[in-house]
Amino acid sequence: MRLKTLLLIALAALGLGVAQAQPTQAATGAAYTVSPVIPANQRSAVSSYFDLVVKPGASQPLTVAVTNETAATRHIRLSLTHAYTQANGEIGYKPNGPTDQSAQYRLDQLGTKSQVITLAGHQTKRVSVTLKIPAKGFTGVILGGLYIVDQKETAGASSDGVQFKNRYATLVGVQLQTSTGAMNHVKPNLKLLSVGAGIQNNQPGVLATVQNPMPTYWGKMLYTAKVYKRDSDTVVMKRVASNYTTAPNSHFDFGITQKTGLTPGDYTLDLLVTGPHGRWHWRRNFSILTEQAQKINKQLALKTPFVMPWWGWVLIGLGIVLLIGLLWWLILLLLRRRKKDEDDDENANAPQQ
Repeated sequence: MRLKTLLLIALAALGLGVAQAQPTQAATGAAYTVSPVIPANQRSAVSSYFDLVVKPGASQPLTVAVTNETAATRHIRLSLTHAYTQANGEIGYKPNGPTDQSAQYRLDQLGTKSQVITLAGHQTKRVSVTLKIPAKGFTGVILGGLYIVDQKETAGASSDGVQFKNRYATLVGVQLQTSTGAMNHVKPNLKLLSVGAGIQNNQPGVLATVQNPMPTYWGKMLYTAKVYKRDSDTVVMKRVASNYTTAPNSHFDFGITQKTGLTPGDYTLDLLVTGPHGRWHWRRNFSILTEQAQKINKQLALKTPFVMPWWGWVLIGLGIVLLIGLLWWLILLLLRRRKKDEDDDENANAPQQ
């Protein structure tokens, strides 16, 4: 898939209005518009986001034109954000998103993180964020965005008498490379960092933390996960998810969830990830401790299924052995008594001398 198409998909996944070259509203009812001012070192012909080839050690301005569409004064916050992978397999750009230690550099580290723009009624301002490109350059791609949000809340829909407030936001994507096609020289890779019990989407389950440690991104991945009882072919949980995308140098929790409470025990995760850019397969043993299951289930108001501890089975086994022994003793006692009764009857019926 071409880089341009991938980035457009990633930006659309944010669920926010992406700023266009021609002024457009950030979202229905928004009071401002945003237009990127494309510089000469734009790598491609696209005009809706920054796709730049930058020089090591250089200063790179990112400029947007912000217009107040109302007569009232407005305060607009502009933040420099980095890309990250969301739990739903889409790329996110909201400020203060999760970071990954594999990143050599992040976009929000290269310039001023945020600033507030004050706009008078119907005023347009050009606002710039200056990036300082590392002197030694960087490998692959740095992906992020300029996240613009109206500081004023507006009334939204209400539910059960509660009035919700909205803040409209716009994203202008930013992709940096030090040479044309630099991203294509980075081989995609995935790692399974950890597996354990947790909560996702208000449901209990198994969370597999998957990392992309490389400065590149790609999509169209299929995740197939099965959770087995340890040393068994019994599948207790499973999930299949398609069209997942991963942001550069990021990680996320792939959740295999259920509606019932977690059961303590020993398990094995089998996770397969396939796509046009590679294939990754892991089998990982893990355990859900009783304390973990009880804590998670209690938080979600679910019952913890009863699991017999090992010593419970030992006691049951001893009880069965004792019961069998008692029954055998009773049988022997009855047999002896019957034989005694038979012997007494024979003696009683024998002729007297």
